[in-house]
Amino acid sequence: MMMKRFLLYFYLFIGSFGLLAATPPIGSEPSKILSVNKTQPTAFKTIQSAIDASSQYKSVIILIGPGLYHEKLYITRNNLSLVGSSLSDTRIEYAELRNNWREKHDSDWGAAVINIAGSDINIVNLSVTNNYGRLHDTDEHQFAIRSFESATRIILHQCDISADGADTLSLWNKENGLYYHSYCSFTGATDMVCPRGTALIEHSTFFNLKQTATLWHDGELDSEQKLVVANSSFDGVENFWLGRHHYDAQFYLFNNQFSKNMANKAIFKKTYKDTTRNRNNYYGDRYYFYANQSPRDHLWLATNITPEQYTQFTEPSLTQWVFKSKWRPKHVLNELQKVIQQQQFKSEPFTL
Repeated sequence: MMMKRFLLYFYLFIGSFGLLAATPPIGSEPSKILSVNKTQPTAFKTIQSAIDASSQYKSVIILIGPGLYHEKLYITRNNLSLVGSSLSDTRIEYAELRNNWREKHDSDWGAAVINIAGSDINIVNLSVTNNYGRLHDTDEHQFAIRSFESATRIILHQCDISADGADTLSLWNKENGLYYHSYCSFTGATDMVCPRGTALIEHSTFFNLKQTATLWHDGELDSEQKLVVANSSFDGVENFWLGRHHYDAQFYLFNNQFSKNMANKAIFKKTYKDTTRNRNNYYGDRYYFYANQSPRDHLWLATNITPEQYTQFTEPSLTQWVFKSKWRPKHVLNELQKVIQQQQFKSEPFTL
C-alpha cells in the first residue's frame, strides 16, 4: 500500500513539473512497476512485450535486467520509464538503415531502434545501439532513438547512445520539444545529436565517426529555443566538425573540452546553390561560448559572453534557465531513483 502511494506521488510530481497542458496518461489503472528479465520465469522476456502490457496503467516503470536485447521498440504512450541495471550490461541493439526502411514505409516510424510517440519518457542506465553500419559498411542515416512531432519531456540519463551513421539521436518535436540528457555518451556521424526545440546536455561525451557536424539544432519557431551543452567532452576522427544547422538555431557551449582532432571550423548555417532550399534566418547567427578548452587555438571558440551573463545562465541552476518553469528534469530523476531504491532490483545509482 505504501509503495502504491509512493508511485502515485511520483507521477503526480512529474506531472506538476510538466507543461501547463501536460500530456494525459494512457490508461486509467493505478501506476505500475513491470520487470523484464531473461532468467526470471515471472518477468517479461522482451522490453516491447512489457511496453505493450502497460497500456492500461496511468504510468509505468519498466525495470530491465542485464542482457542483450535484440529489439526494436515502439513507445506510443506517455509517462513511461525504462530503467536498466547499467549501460554496460543492459543493452538494446538493432540494425536498421533509414533508407531501407523508407523504401517500404511512408514515414520514419519504425526506422529507429527506439521510436517514441509519447511524452514524459525517461530512459536510464541503458545502452542503445543501431549497428547497421558496422555490419554493412555504411555511414548513412541510422537512428538509435527517434522521437516524433508530439513527443516532449524526454530524459536520457547514464546511457550510451550509438549508431554508425548520421542522426544517431533525433528528437524532433519542432513546436515545443524539451529534452534533458546527462552523464551519457553519444557516437555517430553527420548531425549525430540533432534536437528540434530545446535541449540541455550535461556531463556527457561525444565521438564523431566522420568529418562532419557533431551537433545540429532547429529552433526556428521560437527565439527561446536552444541547444545547450555544458561540462562535456568532444572527440572524433581527425578534423571532425563541431556543429551546423539548416534552420534558425541557437547554440550555447559552456565549460566543454574539445580534442585536438576537432577541425578549425566554426558552427555554421548550411546553404545550397539552389536558393529555394535555403531556410530564412529570422534571428541571426547565435553561437555562444564560455570557458571551453581546446589544445588548438580556435578563435571562433573563444568566450563571447561575460561572466555576468554566465552567472545569469547558471544561477540558481542551468536547468532552470533552459527550461524556465516548464519542467524540472533533475527532480523527475530524483523521484524515480527513490522508487527504484525500494525495489529488489540492482541498478547503478543515479548521478544527480
